Amino acid sequence: MLEKVICIDNVGVIKKGLQKSVDLQKVALIYADNARGKSTLSSLLLACSGANAQDVISRKTVGATTAQKVVLRFNTPSGAFNSEFDGEAWKGARPNLHVFNQAFVEHNVFASAGVLPEQREALLTLALGDAAVTERAKFELQAVLQKECAGKVTAAEGALVGFRGSNTVDQFIALTQLEDVDQQLANIDKQIAETRAVDQIAKRPEFKTVSVPTFSFDGFAEIVASSFESLSVGAEQLAKAHFAKHNGTSTEHWVAEGLRHQPQTECPFCGQKTGELELLNAYKTYFDRSYSDFVGRISGLRGAVQICLGDKLLDSWTINSEFNHGLLSVWAESLGINDIPKLDCAKGVEILNAIKAELQKLVEVKERNPLASLDPAPFNIALVALRAVTSMALSYNAQITKLNEQAAAYKAKFSKTDVNALTSKRDQLVIRKNRYDAKTIDLVDAVKSARANYKTAETAKNVARNALDMLMAETLEKFQKAINDWLIKFAAPFQIDQLAPTYKGGGLRSEYVLKVRGTTVNVGPGAGGELSFHSALSEGDKRTLAFAFFLAKLFADPNRASAVVVLDDVFTSLDKHRRHNTIGAVLKMSAECAQVITLAHDAHFLRELKKWVSKKKLGAVVELALHRDGQDYSFLDDFDLDEYCSSDYYKHFVKVERFVNAEEPHGGLIEVAKSLRLLVEGHLHRCFPKKFKEGQTVGEMLDLVKNATSPNSLVRLKPLHPELVNFNDFAAAFHHDTSGGYPRTEVNEAELLLFAKGALGFIQIRSFKSL
Repeated sequence: MLEKVICIDNVGVIKKGLQKSVDLQKVALIYADNARGKSTLSSLLLACSGANAQDVISRKTVGATTAQKVVLRFNTPSGAFNSEFDGEAWKGARPNLHVFNQAFVEHNVFASAGVLPEQREALLTLALGDAAVTERAKFELQAVLQKECAGKVTAAEGALVGFRGSNTVDQFIALTQLEDVDQQLANIDKQIAETRAVDQIAKRPEFKTVSVPTFSFDGFAEIVASSFESLSVGAEQLAKAHFAKHNGTSTEHWVAEGLRHQPQTECPFCGQKTGELELLNAYKTYFDRSYSDFVGRISGLRGAVQICLGDKLLDSWTINSEFNHGLLSVWAESLGINDIPKLDCAKGVEILNAIKAELQKLVEVKERNPLASLDPAPFNIALVALRAVTSMALSYNAQITKLNEQAAAYKAKFSKTDVNALTSKRDQLVIRKNRYDAKTIDLVDAVKSARANYKTAETAKNVARNALDMLMAETLEKFQKAINDWLIKFAAPFQIDQLAPTYKGGGLRSEYVLKVRGTTVNVGPGAGGELSFHSALSEGDKRTLAFAFFLAKLFADPNRASAVVVLDDVFTSLDKHRRHNTIGAVLKMSAECAQVITLAHDAHFLRELKKWVSKKKLGAVVELALHRDGQDYSFLDDFDLDEYCSSDYYKHFVKVERFVNAEEPHGGLIEVAKSLRLLVEGHLHRCFPKKFKEGQTVGEMLDLVKNATSPNSLVRLKPLHPELVNFNDFAAAFHHDTSGGYPRTEVNEAELLLFAKGALGFIQIRSFKSL
């Protein structure tokens, strides 16, 4: 048991937790207001049981400049020891503590978000306890070994990735050995080579034909043979004579251009008057619009001849013949040819250039004598000569076409084989060859060995799991029954059902449902709209469920006789209808466990618990409280539950009685004097209920006594009326409301003792005589 609390420094609100060391008894009742450190103290004891240093460090008092320190003295049948925390770690043995607090609820039962997987996992651990530790350890060990073996299988199978191609591992291992695999590979390589050659032949280009030029001189002969007969003979003679004197044709062109500047009245060149010049009129007649059009057609002859017989007309002859010559080497062997048709490109160009030169001469003559009609025969002669060029191209193309027909026939002789299919077949042969390579055989043997070990580990795991499942089923059945028994005792409107282990999600945890007034509530995640854990249970019900879990676990512990039980606010204002059975549960703990430490902010609950412990003689009780110090921190010290819970009447009686009996503490003479009137007033209200109104002074009450008549029960006090008045005159002097001035602030012990004994006499024997 926790025998002594020696030191608690800088833990939450408990900064300097002890003014002196505090001794504990078998039952320790610790009162504290809210925020005075109950949760801190219970969490500290929980951390002590598990040597959890981080939890204590996280609770270090805000602003504390000194180190945390905790010293707790335990005494067990095996000997006494200290559990100490030095600010960094716990030292000493771990005590056997069972702590019920908010941390227990959130870790094992539920949190604000509901019943989470980690809480169902913790609940399973809580339920199984030490009974299943060995079997669970076996199962978890085999699970780890199986996982390790699975990793080795994966690694061994992964080593075959570069050898098995698209085959699965099992397909690869099952491949049979081929004795002639090398010969099959050689044959398929030959097939692939031949197939690829066929593919190359099919992709060979064809020989190219050349363009066949066409020639047409439509309109050319007509222009050459044409003349302009509309000119006036006199005007023509005059104009030509003038042209002859000035560079002939060039001047003729210059004059034709000048007429466009309209020199009707004045020459735009020299400024001379031209209105009456005969030569100008001759020019106008000579160069009318028809003539301009005529000369324009003549001017276009040179360009037209150049286009029809241009240098680029036979470009494809040179390019394609050279391409065909280069292609000869590709087709020579296949078609059995040593040469290809020749195309005399130079001769074709020569013919074109000769004809073009002759025609250009004719054009020049026409340009010099636009009015003369020339013989168009040269154009007809040119067309005849150009037929030779066309024949050259046609003859060449016919020969090239014949070669292309031979090439197409050659390609058609070869069937198209699927190279990809042959390559895939070859890859499979290579895989089968590699399967029985010495290195691969070792890798396959490693896979088989790893799989065998995995199978062995899996079998062992299943055996361990079956044993654990049987034990868990038996243990959880008992645990569920124990929980439901406690829920019945607490008059809870629900039960738990289907408590069982589950391996879902990869871990081992518990699952269960609640039966609430005939409805099943899933405590895990449910579908939208379903009744949830939080909506089905009140806050008091949830706390009751958690306490039932705790009790079921505690009373299933075979070592509970040496256990220290810590209860933090096990009874709350939400559980008033479960008060009696909660006390019964704590009494059962007190009877079966080494020690029970109960922390609560309900002093009346603790006082009632003290009464029952004493009544059933379950052990010594110590009453403590977390008091507030001058800096608003808390410290642990003695407490009197009876005094704290007593009524004002009782407190006044005790104070006066202690003074009369010369017992300490009684609060001082003035405090005793103030209690006299309140004590007698309270007694009158108790003895004569409804005879006096609330708020009446003792003087007013005594007036009622004085004027009472039968059958009013107050007539019984009439004989004592003078003494009551005398007593009230003394006692009222110490109160503001009845003194009529300043209250008395001093009294001597002899005077006070007389009236104090009189008050007790009035209460106990209805007489102001000394007892």
